[in-house]
Amino acid sequence: MTTHNHMLRVRFPHEQWVKLRKLAEDADMTMSEIVRNHLGKVKIQNRKHEQDRVVILNRINANLNRIARWVDTHKSATDAVQVITHLMAIEKELAK
Repeated sequence: MTTHNHMLRVRFPHEQWVKLRKLAEDADMTMSEIVRNHLGKVKIQNRKHEQDRVVILNRINANLNRIARWVDTHKSATDAVQVITHLMAIEKELAK
């Protein structure tokens, strides 16, 4: 049997408490066992990184919209080929 030397006290809103208790009852486990069991299985995302990613994607979107407006205005075949080539390069970068 594993010895548990550390304790964390957590406050839950009523709805989360009920949900955790139901999970524990359904699994025939204690609430502590449920929390320990899920500890390594839950992926926590860094919100700052996600916000930075959204900012970058918004900038890319703005640039693509600008390019689309330019293509709509300048419809010569030579210019269109160049723009399509650049757009394909951007698409490859985004796919990485």
